[in-house]
Amino acid sequence: MRTWQAAYVDIVPQTYLDGLSVDKRETAFREALTRGKPEMWVATNDAQVIGWIAFGPSRDDGAPPAVGEIEALYVVPEHWSTGVGRELWRAGAGRLGERGFTSITLWVLEDNARALRFYGAAGMQPNPATRKLLSIGGKPLAEVRYESQSAAPPADEA
Repeated sequence: MRTWQAAYVDIVPQTYLDGLSVDKRETAFREALTRGKPEMWVATNDAQVIGWIAFGPSRDDGAPPAVGEIEALYVVPEHWSTGVGRELWRAGAGRLGERGFTSITLWVLEDNARALRFYGAAGMQPNPATRKLLSIGGKPLAEVRYESQSAAPPADEA
């Protein structure tokens, strides 16, 4: 929850962020782990989870079977800009490549400047034609799909 609360401050309404529930997220994580979908990897430091990535086949309607998707990538704020996110990205992209996916997509809020920089450095490009509006906590927000033509792990610049 702390990662969402830090990453989306001034983007998502504070009342929404304050109302996030660890119990509800834990339930969702347990269900995903039981199903085995999406595939999830974690980064740890001193036996504490400090980041995670979830990925699998694209969830977009009509996506070709060779398109993989990064569904989520989060790192606790204390470990931002330390390389943890880059290593999780490399692990997820590498695993998608191993599983036969030839390209990667992900969805990101247009107002999330930190994430946009990260994904751009990882070689992802926005597809403005995919822009869609959604509402989080009653606030209208825009989301855009980022795409890569390769499932190879990104360069070290990410």
